[in-house]
Amino acid sequence: MKIAIVTGANTGLGYETTLALAKEGYTVVLACRNQQKAQEAIDRIRQQVASAKLAFIKLDLVDRQVIREFADSFSRDYDHLDLLVNNAGVMGPEYTITPNNLEIQFDANHMGHFYLTYLLFDKLDQDFETRIVNVSSLAGKRETADIHFDNINFEGTYDKEPRLYGLPGMEAYQQSKLANILFTMELNDRVAKAEKKVKAIVVHPGRSGTDLMRNMSGLMQMSVRILRLLPILRSSVNISLPAEGAESLVYAALRQNVEAGDFIGPTGRDEATGKPGKVDLPPKALDNELRARLWSFSENELGIQFAI
Repeated sequence: MKIAIVTGANTGLGYETTLALAKEGYTVVLACRNQQKAQEAIDRIRQQVASAKLAFIKLDLVDRQVIREFADSFSRDYDHLDLLVNNAGVMGPEYTITPNNLEIQFDANHMGHFYLTYLLFDKLDQDFETRIVNVSSLAGKRETADIHFDNINFEGTYDKEPRLYGLPGMEAYQQSKLANILFTMELNDRVAKAEKKVKAIVVHPGRSGTDLMRNMSGLMQMSVRILRLLPILRSSVNISLPAEGAESLVYAALRQNVEAGDFIGPTGRDEATGKPGKVDLPPKALDNELRARLWSFSENELGIQFAI
């Protein structure tokens, strides 16, 4: 039995990835905050895949206790994990500091997934190949993306330009998405040294009209809904549907030719849309010192030692 976990599985890229995995015969655990929304997603998938094997376990990526409870619950029910898709994310909220004293995009997008991966690593550590798919973004590839260790929470600078679709906190978002890339690369280095069979891959969905844009203004959200309905408009602005954006995640999860440390994304114009394939990593992904520093910072924040 092949078992997968998809975080944020009830909507957008997570939903489409869960649907694709169900079609491939995976048992998929939907890791979501809201049980009702997860159940609605399960019902929709079962309408398309009658044999789908789906389960829900609550997960809140900024609540460390809930993350531990998720891992404990999963470990009681399943003896191994073939695929972990770290997909759930936050983009452009008003400035928010979580109970963990971290800016919410960095906490949810990176730190929560780092902790979840740490807690589930023993289930991934098998004598056969298993995979971790970390979902980044084009934002993580921008030259301006960096890890701001001197002001990780962007105190006093969160609302400054640039904005995307009117959303604040884009530098903080870039930081969290670069962190996804750095985490993947450092994880692969450590896995390789330990001669484990866990393969970590990082992906981005291009420019996809998902519910990640829920923090946009009502007018902008309406514009995205219109774009979803009209292919000619989507093409003119180089934006894809969630099912198309999810193709990169599914490619990384299932294709045999994918290697550890690959960056998978759309291969069309500006990597915004198009068929999935291997794309270039940003230069900072090759910075061994930066990768190791982020790993140590994450361990210290969580009070753990993520030894592999």
